[in-house]
Amino acid sequence: MKIKTSLFAALMGGMASAMAFNAVLPEPAADAQDSAGAAPFDLADPARIKAGLGRFQSTCADYCHGHQPALFIEREGLEAEYVYNTIRDGGKGATPMPPWGEVFTQEEIWELVAYIKSIGNW
Repeated sequence: MKIKTSLFAALMGGMASAMAFNAVLPEPAADAQDSAGAAPFDLADPARIKAGLGRFQSTCADYCHGHQPALFIEREGLEAEYVYNTIRDGGKGATPMPPWGEVFTQEEIWELVAYIKSIGNW
């Protein structure tokens, strides 16, 4: 039980550090390469938004962003491709966000983008 408690404490400490950086999202690089391209479906599709919400609540919210992701609500001018690439590739050192590209399919990442777009001003 001591090992599980120590592991839990270490994970929580790491998540607390990640949450401290939650309000920071780097600006997209002007020469960003390896972009995602256009979404393969309408990002306003309610079914896709709902799928993205479920995925966000069970992964992103539970581990780092919280269930009230002000990071996305208050942010203006985000490009869908930039959000997709950030989810896929992670924060690349600018933030502690890990890459999710090997966890989620392209379609699942686009559903997350659809949800994030639905709660934002962009």
